Amino acid sequence: MARVFILPDEIALDLPDGTPFVRALWQAGVAVETPCGGFGVCGKCKVRFTGGAVPDPTEEELRHVSASELAEGWRLACRHRVTGDAEVVVPAESRPAIAQVLTTAVERAVPLEPAVRRLPLQLPAPSTSDERSDLRRLLDALHEQHGVKLEAEQVPLSVTRQLPQVVREADFHPFVVLFHDPDHPAETRLLAVQSDDATPLLGIAFDIGTTTLVGYLIDLQNGKEMAYAARLNPQVQYGDDVVSRLTFVYHDPTGLKLLQHAVVRGLNEIIAEACQSAGVDPQHIFEVVAVGNTTMLHFLLGVNTNSIAVAPYVPVFTDLLSVEARQIGLRVNPSAVLTTLPCVAGYVGADTVAVTLTHLHDPDDETVLALDIGTNGEVVLRHRGKYYCTSAAAGPAFEGGRIYQGIRAEVGAVAQISVESNGENHWLHITTIGGGLPKGICGSGLIDAAACLLDIGAVNEAGRMNNNGDGKWWESHLTTLCEQKAFQLVAPEASGIPEGIVLTQKDVRELQLAKGSIRAVTEVLLQEAGIRWADVHRVLVAGAFGMYVNLRSAQRIGLLPPVPLERIEPVGNAAGAGAKIALRSVRERKRAEWLAQQMKHVVMTGNPQYQEAYMDHLGFVETLD
Repeated sequence: MARVFILPDEIALDLPDGTPFVRALWQAGVAVETPCGGFGVCGKCKVRFTGGAVPDPTEEELRHVSASELAEGWRLACRHRVTGDAEVVVPAESRPAIAQVLTTAVERAVPLEPAVRRLPLQLPAPSTSDERSDLRRLLDALHEQHGVKLEAEQVPLSVTRQLPQVVREADFHPFVVLFHDPDHPAETRLLAVQSDDATPLLGIAFDIGTTTLVGYLIDLQNGKEMAYAARLNPQVQYGDDVVSRLTFVYHDPTGLKLLQHAVVRGLNEIIAEACQSAGVDPQHIFEVVAVGNTTMLHFLLGVNTNSIAVAPYVPVFTDLLSVEARQIGLRVNPSAVLTTLPCVAGYVGADTVAVTLTHLHDPDDETVLALDIGTNGEVVLRHRGKYYCTSAAAGPAFEGGRIYQGIRAEVGAVAQISVESNGENHWLHITTIGGGLPKGICGSGLIDAAACLLDIGAVNEAGRMNNNGDGKWWESHLTTLCEQKAFQLVAPEASGIPEGIVLTQKDVRELQLAKGSIRAVTEVLLQEAGIRWADVHRVLVAGAFGMYVNLRSAQRIGLLPPVPLERIEPVGNAAGAGAKIALRSVRERKRAEWLAQQMKHVVMTGNPQYQEAYMDHLGFVETLD
């Protein structure tokens, strides 16, 4: 174990050797900028080692950190692991202005080609020989000067009302803001008329998750990300997973409206926060791009979900849609367009398409499996030019749901557990988010706990807790709670909770059900493609799960597949990254439509292969490390 002291926060952490520094900082509640997803690409996570073990610089650091800074102890937090006691300063410039849930991702750069653009116009001044109306004059000029043909009925009333003042303020040289796809000119929309080109032209990309919402504010003139914001999805009060919310809507006539209002309220809060952070007006947002699972997008648009709730689980829509953002109450420009990326099926949504757009866009590349593990787990396999996809109803266990002391990844959550020994004595080392007293256990801590209990023999591979420790050191941790076996992870005096922090037998069963479902669908996809794990070059793990979970622990319990750990890559919020790609490029959103059409949906309901794989993977089987 090593003691790491973080300044100026004055936080002391006891960490196992090998812990990634950036992950240690996150778990300590110290936010660090990692726009590249912690891959040493952006160089924004600079920290200064002022005492103890100062690591040698890496190749990536030589590109981002000057020689003088290296000599002073500056390093990139994402490039190093704990190797001994250290004192680390995290400067203000390496911290995000706004605390984040998980907004970083490994991104793919694309040429800037947004659907929203601003064009200059030169209108002839009216005269006795030219008595055309202001609107006709503008539409004629747009056609003559830019080849864009619009009819008067395609112009919003709000724009028509602006015309007389704006055109004359601009001395008949106004600018128009268009929503324009060169390949589909009939879908062109006139969004605004402006007297100059000084005002921002913005878009915002949303990843609408079952548990969290994330928004990225983008400057559409240069493609740069200006700000981001994230928060809990307000819909959680109506159910912690998709099925429970579908059930709520199915049985409550007001349910759909309540869920739509909840998510729109959350998105509007993000819009306000991101715009305030960037110092811009939400009225300058002209396009919103949203991804999410199929149900979340139906809720967003206020579309009835009852057909998704019952077999054969048919959605009302799966195509890419573009509607007026104001129709659902988004507080952006009144003419702004809301675009939702395409879905594949009732339980394979636009978030999965967005992950595919970000990391699996080239059909001829190597064989890759992408997992987005959360409340609603979705999986994509690309193999020899073909795409296979499916989903797994994992439930909320990975988010802390349905676990006795489960909580989300928040301050006080047990996020990391390891077995420590000095040769004679053994103990459990617990790390909490924020470094304070533990108040519950989140998903990553749950997986660590199960892996540790398997390693020491307190839980067998069938998932049963032992009745006694046969004299082993951990025997004193065994207890009974609510008439079931339990294992005490943290003593009452170390937590301030009467029973301490415990893992119950039911918690273990909930974890088995969740991980069994995820693992089973991956096995079925491989069978569908006719391949084995040895044929899979990489396994991508998207979302917060991949960034914060101990991959070895996830593999130990049989959640992640039996491939060498170096082939498993956390890629951050890949769905959000895909939404940003679609916002920046109309051609990429066409690629998203093409990908959605190529993806073969492998149905698990009633599938005997799935049932067999599910039963095979309910237990905890030690896999390749």
